[in-house]
Amino acid sequence: MKGFFALILAVVMVFVLSACGSGQQQPASQPEETETTNDNPYANLKIALVSDTIGTEQFILQAYNAFMEAADKYGFQATSIECSDTAQWAEKTRAACVEGYDLIIGIGWVAAEPFSALADEFPDVEFAIIDTIAPNERIKSIAFNTADGCYVYGVMIGTAFRDQKLFGCINNFQQQSNFEYRYGFMEGVKSVIPDAEFIHNFTNSYSDTSIAYELAIQQQAAGCKFIFGNVSSSANHGIYQAALDLAAKGTPIYTSGLSVDQTTPDNPYILGGLTKNTGVCTTMIIEDFLKGNHKGGAHILGFKEGAFGVVNISPEGANYWNDEIMNEEVMAAGRAAAEAIRSGKIVIEVPLEQEWANSNK
Repeated sequence: MKGFFALILAVVMVFVLSACGSGQQQPASQPEETETTNDNPYANLKIALVSDTIGTEQFILQAYNAFMEAADKYGFQATSIECSDTAQWAEKTRAACVEGYDLIIGIGWVAAEPFSALADEFPDVEFAIIDTIAPNERIKSIAFNTADGCYVYGVMIGTAFRDQKLFGCINNFQQQSNFEYRYGFMEGVKSVIPDAEFIHNFTNSYSDTSIAYELAIQQQAAGCKFIFGNVSSSANHGIYQAALDLAAKGTPIYTSGLSVDQTTPDNPYILGGLTKNTGVCTTMIIEDFLKGNHKGGAHILGFKEGAFGVVNISPEGANYWNDEIMNEEVMAAGRAAAEAIRSGKIVIEVPLEQEWANSNK
């Protein structure tokens, strides 16, 4: 009998121990624990923004601010890499590739050559460039549709200077990308002043303020009261200085800002202008990448997407506004043109410059 009870007790103990062991292992197999954690899926991603020295340059600052906002929102590892010369672009971008960055974004045309070379050498790294088209199709290249915004601005200038027939344009290089600015502006002006005429001069430089200054003086002497500043945000300062000097002599000219809001109370002769919103582009690149939609090749963004704008129209607001000339009538014309572009009522199709020149002889 004692043997029987001992056997029963042994069986009960084995059953109890087995049940206890099963209870201890249960939490490790619950899938809900993993699903309800707050782990960030982007925490291990490394994204770099490569640019010239940031300083106070709005063109770069917009991209930098959007980059840091995205990092704060999504929680990826963000690094801003500043380059003081062209050589550093290749050196510092290569270092980022070696360090295992997942996405590298470059601001400006200078990124095209080093990124194109590195994209083939580092196939596991994704690349994107803002404001130029890279020759390597692996790179996501963001360029701007400038004609739409220039048309809107041209409508505003045509409205502000209805009594004028001759308009000046000081440009950087005679190439198709620059022609898109000129064509949009001319079409906008001519929608208000059908018989408007234009003088075009070229600096053949993005940085030479002295040539821009001399051309502005020449165009004023030829009879231009408004000069479209289409060189660069830096070289346009030659035109701005000419406007101040001519005003001091009692023969003022008016002009436009480029790429960023260059209006200032120190120079009331800068009447609004055109802006590139690199922040919109940066956000789009990052969000596409995080969603798995990163695709190489050319991507064109413009007025409709908020990437290329007109000061005080899209977006509203300006550093300074000369409302004596850019009055409510001008603003209303600009807003109407902007809505017509957004709705598709007006579509600006830019021809090749040579074809346009041949048809306008």
